[in-house]
Amino acid sequence: MLLRSGKFKELIAKCYVCNEFYGNKKYKYKCSACYGGVNMHSYPWRDEVFRNRVNEWAGKKITISNVAGGLRTLKQIVRRAYDGTQGRLYRFAICKDLITKIQQHYKEHEMEFYISAKDGEELLKRTGQEYPEKFHLICPLVLDWWNMKNYSYSAAALCYYGHFGDEMAFCQKIKSIPPPPPHECMI
Repeated sequence: MLLRSGKFKELIAKCYVCNEFYGNKKYKYKCSACYGGVNMHSYPWRDEVFRNRVNEWAGKKITISNVAGGLRTLKQIVRRAYDGTQGRLYRFAICKDLITKIQQHYKEHEMEFYISAKDGEELLKRTGQEYPEKFHLICPLVLDWWNMKNYSYSAAALCYYGHFGDEMAFCQKIKSIPPPPPHECMI
């Protein structure tokens, strides 16, 4: 490639084996993983079958929550609290308290209450007005946090609760079923 200074710079091509990371002349134009610098077997997230199994596991857990009516109740709580008539501290406290009660009810029946990334986005965007603290109530409930990158979450929500939407972070975090739970509420 010709630079403005008139010098010539080689184009850096992607690894010709995996076509995901950039190759390096030092590694014979392979990325460090394909060249052998990183043990890829320690990252089961790269295996499509493993990813599907993790998504199936999360789907089953989320379906249990949806069938029991928790998602419908949560939508009503959030819609009422964020309709614009309540004060900031009051609406946050009310929502947090009611979500805690829902979770306790599920625990009494030996279940866990979680929602999907798709449902989380719907709760954030389509139930009442948007407020900065709202994602701290909803995002800790998202069980399939690795799918948050596929939806329109705010940058702050994706950063704290969705592990930046970074595939390499997913590789390092998700190594077994069940995967690590979502982050706890920051507030």
